[in-house]
Amino acid sequence: MSVPHPGSDPNANLYSQLKQDVLDRIPQIAAVEYIPDEIEAKRLQASFEPARLTPPTGPQPPELSVTWYRQNPHDWFRVDYTDPNTGFHAGWHQDEDHPNLGRAHFQYRAANEADRWERRFEHETPSLILWEIVEELLETVRPTYQSLDSQ
Repeated sequence: MSVPHPGSDPNANLYSQLKQDVLDRIPQIAAVEYIPDEIEAKRLQASFEPARLTPPTGPQPPELSVTWYRQNPHDWFRVDYTDPNTGFHAGWHQDEDHPNLGRAHFQYRAANEADRWERRFEHETPSLILWEIVEELLETVRPTYQSLDSQ
């Protein structure tokens, strides 16, 4: 159960920026949708092309869900990756679910293993934070932790 975000409704313009500046530029991502639609966007849902991922997965496309609320002093966000083929889940959250881990944390669940720890970001801008997350997902997290599902 997640602690509710203390901010206001998400900003559809921010989602448009995150889509255009980050998600539309990732070659492994096949499609990005506004949920429920572009006008009332409450989150972004990106689908990966399974064959473009290393290690490959499939046949169902893994998804990346982005929920982001702008607020002071720090944004509230959740970026969650889920692979329906393996059951692997990874999440980057800046919320109040685990105050003992600081402002933001990373968590994953693979096979019979799960863990979470504090995560600090190099940038403050939403687009740059999302770039950091997607790079970490593709370069480190999937190759390291998703492989636990095949052991």
